[in-house]
Amino acid sequence: MKNIKRIAAAMLAVAMLAVFAGCGDQSWSYRSGDISLTAGDYIYNLLNAYYEGYDKVESPDQVKKILDEEVTDSDGNKKTLEQYALDGADETTMKMIAVETLFKQYGLELEKTDYETSSTYADQIWGNIKDRFEKYGISQESFKYCYSEYGIKYGQVFEKLYGKDGEKAVPDDELLKYFKDKYVGYAYFSISMASQDENGNSVAKSDEEFKKTENSLKSYTEMINKKNETYENVVRQYMKDFEYTSDPTLSGSVNLEDTTMNETIVNALKSLNEGEATFVKSGEDAATMYYFVYKPKTDSIIDFLDKSDTDTETDTASENSLDDVTATSDNASDTAYVYPLKSGYTHYSLLNEMKSEDYDNYLNEFAKTITVEKNSNIVNNFKPKMFVEKSSDK
Repeated sequence: MKNIKRIAAAMLAVAMLAVFAGCGDQSWSYRSGDISLTAGDYIYNLLNAYYEGYDKVESPDQVKKILDEEVTDSDGNKKTLEQYALDGADETTMKMIAVETLFKQYGLELEKTDYETSSTYADQIWGNIKDRFEKYGISQESFKYCYSEYGIKYGQVFEKLYGKDGEKAVPDDELLKYFKDKYVGYAYFSISMASQDENGNSVAKSDEEFKKTENSLKSYTEMINKKNETYENVVRQYMKDFEYTSDPTLSGSVNLEDTTMNETIVNALKSLNEGEATFVKSGEDAATMYYFVYKPKTDSIIDFLDKSDTDTETDTASENSLDDVTATSDNASDTAYVYPLKSGYTHYSLLNEMKSEDYDNYLNEFAKTITVEKNSNIVNNFKPKMFVEKSSDK
């Protein structure tokens, strides 16, 4: 039955497009001066807005039509899913006009390398979505524009506004304050207490191994908290004690109020002052994990202000990356052992996080100052109902 419904839905979508094809000029959707967006650009935005609103529907009523479900927008306003999708499509399409206008006013040129990379990726994605998108009226050209070209222009205008010497440039001291207010550094390694028996089953290590691990971790904690030893030296000692030849540390920076990091580690970091260490335990028996957690001083992880935005090294530090803590041998000298604590941010990426909401608001307000013509043959004929059958299983 579901397959029959889906086939019927696909036929309906094609039929709808055939009908709409005769409804006046559909060669453009929104335009301002010589800036013009296609029908496919608008439909792409409508599709995204529909699914964004659809995800906000927590408990769909089995009787009420999905488009009549109530959702809340980013301003706290309640509206139907249908209206949410229509408003979202209009806002995004107006924002596209605003970005194109500013891009032209600033005399910017599309970053070719970024575009070529993004465009190639878009072409790869298109192979998987072609049939569905074309049924809705979204061409490959529209998809590539919305997914690649617009995104790059959006970023270039942002950098022109908020970057160095921009009319809304952010002073370094404000950027630093933002980082220090929201982020803490972390460095930790974990120890699993699981082993395997002769049959390959997971079993807990011996009591002696548990005791050795706890005693060692207590010793490492004292090395930092009482003897002012460095984290690097503690890791070196751990590698020697447990016969490791590579550094197991994960490091970077994290907003403790907004992270998917292991809750045990997050709570440990919250309990520490900068420059302190602790160890924590989670799980029981073979599932037991010990974590040695260090909270470095914030100044030791700030490196984005004097780094180029193209410096990929600063992007490698993350909870799941070992790129910035490469392996070191047991016989490495003190001077050869390098343990860089990175923020994980470039100047641009932190600025983007700090000002992205302001930027969106700016674009929305700027769009209101532009004379924009909207094609009624598009906005009156293409409605969210054309997507409903694709999600009716929720």
